[in-house]
Amino acid sequence: MADAPAMRLDAREQIPPSLIGAWKLSAGESRFPEGKAPRMQYRIFDYTEQGMLLVDYLTMTANGTLTSGNWTSAFDGSFRPEYMRPYGATPFAMVRLVKADDHTMDLVAMKNGVVFETGRLVIAPDGKTLTFTYQAGGKTSVAVYHPWDLIH
Repeated sequence: MADAPAMRLDAREQIPPSLIGAWKLSAGESRFPEGKAPRMQYRIFDYTEQGMLLVDYLTMTANGTLTSGNWTSAFDGSFRPEYMRPYGATPFAMVRLVKADDHTMDLVAMKNGVVFETGRLVIAPDGKTLTFTYQAGGKTSVAVYHPWDLIH
């Protein structure tokens, strides 16, 4: 009888290596509900010391408000706090990210125990496109990102 493969709980073992780095929103390729398209958005994916995925983001909303935040994923099915600058040390939401397959991760976000957003992040096999399709407030958005060279 063969031994079952060990469960992978470290993000470094679960996500495509090409996800790690900086990503810039491509407004022309993305689709948002009327009046909701951000003017710009950047996401940076990295690892924490504890082997979790760390997600940082910076967004300029449609109305010109600049906001930033971060959250982590332990890939163990748990919800982890999302922090946004206006909320300080108080979590804005709780986020769970789970691996669906080698290029796909499913996201659930909730506030006060109520789910307000669900989505799917898909990184292309060539690592050149990250697509985040999500539902929030009864509307669907598709955010398309490409690797961002921070120097140029």
